[in-house]
Amino acid sequence: MTKERQQIKNFKTILKDFEPMVRNPQFLHTGRDIQNFSLRPREAWANWLLCVVLQKIHGDGITFAEDEKGDGIILDKKSGKWIMTEHVSALEIPKGRTLPKGETRIIDAINLKIAKGPEYAKNKNLIVFFDGTGEFYRNKIRENIKGRHNFNAVFCIGLLTGEKKGYIYTITEFRESYGEKSKTFTVKINGDFTGWEISELI
Repeated sequence: MTKERQQIKNFKTILKDFEPMVRNPQFLHTGRDIQNFSLRPREAWANWLLCVVLQKIHGDGITFAEDEKGDGIILDKKSGKWIMTEHVSALEIPKGRTLPKGETRIIDAINLKIAKGPEYAKNKNLIVFFDGTGEFYRNKIRENIKGRHNFNAVFCIGLLTGEKKGYIYTITEFRESYGEKSKTFTVKINGDFTGWEISELI
């Protein structure tokens, strides 16, 4: 990186900062850059969700940083490796927007970024932030996009349930290699936004 960028250092503290944004979907989905942090609310929130899952898999050296040119940078503080993220929305915004259900909604969003070409995708993670899909099959998404994109990895992050007792999001990584299954995790946010639990779905 050419200059120092603000990094997230305490995931528990910032979770509480996210609470009013997550509880206000309109602001979360359409708000502009967060004050003193050059990411949109939904970009920062999706990066937070992804990073806590990556921490579960790879250790707590994983974090993210702001990025004036992109949608955030995922960092491994132990190895010094970093990768830019590119986000795409599969949300029913603005209000009244009609999108297909199921895996088609997610595939259509991914196709928007594939259409920008291989150089655009090179050395980036793609994150699809979605809602309202209903039931979808991750293997159908994986097989549809396999070999058609040049992203380092493709993740989709969506709200499963949201209420006073807490929020549950699903995070899926689509694996490219034959024999490797795509992995899906749930992140359950406590109702008071003071902690979270992560489980892998089989």
